[in-house]
Amino acid sequence: MRTLHIEGDMDASAMSDMKALFEEIAHSNEDVRIDMRKVDFIDSSGIGGIVFLFKRLKMTARRLEVVNLYGQPRKLFTQLNLAFLLSETKSESAA
Repeated sequence: MRTLHIEGDMDASAMSDMKALFEEIAHSNEDVRIDMRKVDFIDSSGIGGIVFLFKRLKMTARRLEVVNLYGQPRKLFTQLNLAFLLSETKSESAA
């Protein structure tokens, strides 16, 4: 499983920078874990990027899980019924 550590806000500006990475990951052959312990804010662009990645991975029977989600990002995931992506298991590679 590939772990992607995200830092900072996941807003339109950040997602513009991450678009190529998400595309690359979507075309890989790995399950993906997104560690969001250092994300304090996420907006619709960030949610859109994660949903895009989830759908691409699901099409090829791969998994996406989101770990270490707190505060506003966790609340938004819950409000949008995306809690199924959340894993309560902490990433082993987290520092």
